[in-house]
Amino acid sequence: MPFKEKIAWISVVTTILVWGGYFGFMLATGGKLHGSVYFAGFFGAVVAQTILMAIAAIVTAALAPADASAGTDERDRNIARRAYALAYPVLIVLVICVAGSVHLGFDRIDMAYGIMGSIVIAEIVHYAAQIAGYRRGN
Repeated sequence: MPFKEKIAWISVVTTILVWGGYFGFMLATGGKLHGSVYFAGFFGAVVAQTILMAIAAIVTAALAPADASAGTDERDRNIARRAYALAYPVLIVLVICVAGSVHLGFDRIDMAYGIMGSIVIAEIVHYAAQIAGYRRGN
């Protein structure tokens, strides 16, 4: 498995765990807590994912240093390009849906969380598309 695919796996797993936990907490509490609690949770999620990603990348690179130091080839660039080409429209559609939610009575705080959720979903699609690209071999 190429190093970039390993990083994509690490990214998708940590994104699902960390942000799934954050949004799960928000749903479980029903938004009834003070806003500073959710902001602290957001900050904690950012820090947690950063730490998890850094540790996992360091361990992965230490286990296969030659693979980690390999440059980006044409295949890697094509996979990355296709992954972004798939994730970007997902992000745009979700953000448009969030913007349209104002007509359903959502307030600006709900919309901000909706945009954050849209970004997280688009990142999951991005990493999943990279993984699929490496699995397909193109």
